[in-house]
Amino acid sequence: MKAKLDSRKSVRINWFKQENVSFIKKRTIQWSYSNYNIELDVITPEIYINYVFSGIKNPIPGTNMIIFADGLPHAYMHTSGSIGDKFLTDKSLNNDVEAVDRIVRIDRGEEKVSKKPVQPHEAHLYKEIQIHERQDKIIRKLTLKNESPKLIRDFELTFIETKEIRFISSNPVPSEKDVPEYKWKIEIPPEGSVAIELNLENYIKNTYKIEKEKDKSDKNLPHQPRSMHNINEIK
Repeated sequence: MKAKLDSRKSVRINWFKQENVSFIKKRTIQWSYSNYNIELDVITPEIYINYVFSGIKNPIPGTNMIIFADGLPHAYMHTSGSIGDKFLTDKSLNNDVEAVDRIVRIDRGEEKVSKKPVQPHEAHLYKEIQIHERQDKIIRKLTLKNESPKLIRDFELTFIETKEIRFISSNPVPSEKDVPEYKWKIEIPPEGSVAIELNLENYIKNTYKIEKEKDKSDKNLPHQPRSMHNINEIK
């Protein structure tokens, strides 16, 4: 695509005016999950857009910009200025695409329990430490709907896995893979939609201190059942 760079009418210095400057509109989503949100029914990720101009002949200073489309103001942007023959605008929220991330399926894994001794200074209070671990299989579906009558190109999605939420596979497969990042480069037809289905693994670990039972022979102390204290939950 081509653009014309112009100054405001109130600005008399027009040395950076240029025509037929190549540019692209780059849309991006970058997201990940945690133990807190991986099972939510619906998540709405934010989509960002910025303009990337290339092949400019004169340097562009840091300035605010008004992007026109079909002769009408379309967006208000800011640039920190050009570097070499390129410059780009700061990212801003995009409203042309609706993103909805829904849960599809959850398969609970079998919980495994291991034990280890407590520290010597706590041995009079606690019997042992129990470690509960489980791996759940989760499927989520991210749907992107183009609300505009124009084809959307140069849309890049980046999923970042964590030590708790791990990437297993996806449909379609990522365009690029550099663990822990997985990227898809897509196009969305006018008023159409594109979906990406993710197969994930949720690793859950909880650690508990198990209290010792009260000595029943001590009549001065009320008997209490053994209890567990959660001392560390990895999110």
